[in-house]
Amino acid sequence: MYNIQREIPINIVHYYLNNDTSLRKTAQIYNIHYQTLFKWLKIYKNQGEERLLSNYKRPWNRAKKEFEEKVVLLKERNPCLTVRKAKEILKKDGIEVSIKGIWGIWKRYGYAGFIKEKMGAVFSDCFSWTKEATKKFKQAEEIYNLGNIKESARILNSIPVFPKNELILKIPDCYLNLRRRVEKMITLYGKIPYRSYLKKMRNMYEECKKENLYYSALRLGIFEVMALSWSATPLKCLKRTEELKNILVRTGGQFSRQPFRLQFSLLILEGIACVHLAKIKRATEIAKSCCRLLKKRKYPSSHFMINIGILNTYLDNFREAEYWYMKSLEKATSEELKYGAKYCLSNVFFYKGEYKKAIQILKESKLKIWALRSKILLYQSQQSLVNGMPHKAISLSVKTLSILKKEEIRLLIFSTYLKMAASYCSLGEKQRAERILRRFVPFLKKNKLKRETTILRTIISPPKNLRRQILLTEDIYPTVKLALMLKNGNYWRAFKYADKRGIVADFHKYVFFFPKAVTDIIEKGKSTGLPKRMLKLPVFNKEIRVYYPKILGDLIIYKNQRYLRVKLQPKDTAFLIHLALKAGEPEEEIPLESLYNNFWKKSKYPARNLSHLLVRLKKNLKIPSHLLEVSYKRDNPVLINKGIHFITDYGEYQESIAQAKAYQRAGEWGFAEGEYLRAFSLFRGEPFKKMYDDWSDDKRLEIIFSYEKEVLSFTKELISRGRREEAKKLLKKAEKIVSLERDESFVKL
Repeated sequence: MYNIQREIPINIVHYYLNNDTSLRKTAQIYNIHYQTLFKWLKIYKNQGEERLLSNYKRPWNRAKKEFEEKVVLLKERNPCLTVRKAKEILKKDGIEVSIKGIWGIWKRYGYAGFIKEKMGAVFSDCFSWTKEATKKFKQAEEIYNLGNIKESARILNSIPVFPKNELILKIPDCYLNLRRRVEKMITLYGKIPYRSYLKKMRNMYEECKKENLYYSALRLGIFEVMALSWSATPLKCLKRTEELKNILVRTGGQFSRQPFRLQFSLLILEGIACVHLAKIKRATEIAKSCCRLLKKRKYPSSHFMINIGILNTYLDNFREAEYWYMKSLEKATSEELKYGAKYCLSNVFFYKGEYKKAIQILKESKLKIWALRSKILLYQSQQSLVNGMPHKAISLSVKTLSILKKEEIRLLIFSTYLKMAASYCSLGEKQRAERILRRFVPFLKKNKLKRETTILRTIISPPKNLRRQILLTEDIYPTVKLALMLKNGNYWRAFKYADKRGIVADFHKYVFFFPKAVTDIIEKGKSTGLPKRMLKLPVFNKEIRVYYPKILGDLIIYKNQRYLRVKLQPKDTAFLIHLALKAGEPEEEIPLESLYNNFWKKSKYPARNLSHLLVRLKKNLKIPSHLLEVSYKRDNPVLINKGIHFITDYGEYQESIAQAKAYQRAGEWGFAEGEYLRAFSLFRGEPFKKMYDDWSDDKRLEIIFSYEKEVLSFTKELISRGRREEAKKLLKKAEKIVSLERDESFVKL
């Protein structure tokens, strides 16, 4: 093996050739035998630098490299070419070669001889390490560790094909040949920023097409479509899929006779695009066809099982998806495949209502997957809602919106909006929930997300016309059927259907929009099958109090959507806001010490002051005494919220700002503008007037700074778009609330 303590042989040969010296003197300088140097010089002159860099000795009976490249090029330009046809083509050129010889070359370069159990879209996973690849890779790794990246890349470029590895990711593209760059690009899926990945992928795809390297172009194209599918751009996915299918047909005849790996991957991607475009019948046909194709194979791979599971997941057929994911887990030949199958299974567990299990799998996942953090937050949001904590669910949804990257928005924003709307519905705020969804429909329509549009229309449209419209179409989603059953009052039918299809999570969300079906069962004293904490939410229990204090200006209070005519003292108002923002949900608590230090810092009897304040507050707001309780049973006494839900306009402001920024990152300025203006309109004056406790002072500054920052940022955007008059009006309105600190760009305004 190559000795990392010695100089690289190529450097010694270069020294001899570039200096006027003899073999013996050069050998003496580097402490080697002169005959060794003579051998290296002979190899360099006859076989080039690549052979000298490698300690791998080419077999005596192996074809010349130029001939191998010619045979490989035949397969590259015609991915559907068979060995027999290749033999005929070569024979016409006067070259006699056996079928076994051609197949051996294709196998060596990664076009045949796949390990059937490992077959998948990542073709570098489908091969074992050959003797040549192993030796050259180890040598390249040692040279790389010495800091000689260029020489390491030279050795890697000389390998026909080798399995996925981490070394190739460390070497800059400028040192790698096209074959290595294709392998590297596929390995980078999910590991680099999405936009950068798509741009690089498209450039390399066009480069391969330009050189008529269609096999490599197909390999890259499949991953490009996978990336587009991940970001929920179905029209582009379908267009790219058709483009790739046309390459196959143009180079090899009927699509049904194409190589299984390429044909199967394209069918799966086409099926996912069809789901988003509401072509459910076609997507279902593809799913069934893929199942038949895979069941016929003697050695079905774990990769393809996961792919079928993913398509069935998109079709809301989670029972079938779980079957394939579990089979994939059984057949998995590597830890990475096992993690992949478990990651996909987390979707199944989530939709079955096993939220804790799904979240645990995602947290333990060692895969580098785009949007993993966002997905965990969404799962936690759903879990919070089902556990009777809608405020936490809303907070997690807002947090999800704030971290969504541009490419993740189309994929996850629908789920975020739906959870937020369902959370408000659970508080009895159905009108507000429907307003949230209605504002979102135009975004879905613009981006051609027909599946999501249909779901929202089912929830918010009048039942009669909608039912006729949907039932007359052939393409109907299971989740839409579920919503229709609930809308028509068929609770138990919907309950059983959700359990059968494994879409319990959808059932838990939709049931908040149609509460009458649940309350009718509760009134009869029967079990609903829902978690007990869900049944304690205001939407199912009218006795639960929901207070809505508007704090972005003079205090206005609503109780269960009705205006409450009341006038509180400044300290009572400050305490109410403190309570609403710090313990706005049942079972949340505030340490008494923090209340004493904030509101009665200099008082000798803070406990008595708190007691009097609570009496006044309960009387004015008509709060039963047992719903706000002081507990001295612990080491640190606390004030406990025993059953009141609070929502505030400040929470609405934060939601609108998060939504606006998400739209802006997605390049949807029209939608972002609407959300910004809605957020600013919530301010009716200066918040926290005549409230001088420390917490109120800090909160006032936090809110005002946020408002000022967002207004200035928004008006700068308006000015950059040539809308100076609108910016001027907004600034004048804002200055009535806060004193804006403008920079030089606002001097003329």
